[in-house]
Amino acid sequence: MVGGEQLDCVLLVGHVVPPPLCREHSGGAPGSLPKRSRETAILNDTETLSPVLPNETEEATRRLLAKACERDLMFATAESCTGGMLASLLTDVQGVAHAFERGFVTYTNEAKNEMLGVPLELIEEKGAVSKEVAIAMAEGTLARSRANIALSITGFADSGDEPGLVHLACARAGRVTIHREEHFGPGGRGATRIACMKSAIDMMTEML
Repeated sequence: MVGGEQLDCVLLVGHVVPPPLCREHSGGAPGSLPKRSRETAILNDTETLSPVLPNETEEATRRLLAKACERDLMFATAESCTGGMLASLLTDVQGVAHAFERGFVTYTNEAKNEMLGVPLELIEEKGAVSKEVAIAMAEGTLARSRANIALSITGFADSGDEPGLVHLACARAGRVTIHREEHFGPGGRGATRIACMKSAIDMMTEML
């Protein structure tokens, strides 16, 4: 998160760039930061989304991407209520963004069906915001990409049956797909999307 003098630096210079964090980083363990840069990098891991993200989410994103680079793993996403925000986050950290393979924004039921193969009958029976549809989205993303790990998000961002209700699923070949149901409450579209980022990063980290 950018603040104070850091924000002035962003406005005057353009952006504050942390050192490369993946294989090209020299010295120390892969994904580690030089001691002198550690404190500032925690505040500027993501270039675009830093002003709105909690520091812990930024740092967790950097760690996730660095570990994926070390293990030659790639991520793909399928998003509905977050509208591509997770894909943006995963491509926003310099030096490790190549761990992201592709993203699908499937806001309508038809898009979920056509792009991810989620049966319309399942959506009609269970609802677009449901455990079953989230799992089908994640597994469909895995099947339709070259990624090793796929994360899906579907929810009611600011309206619907329960504002703030979100279902997330994470799939990886050879493993059981995991699911999480979140009740973020009626905090509004922006707050719900930001809260989804932490849950998504946590789930992808669990699948590494």
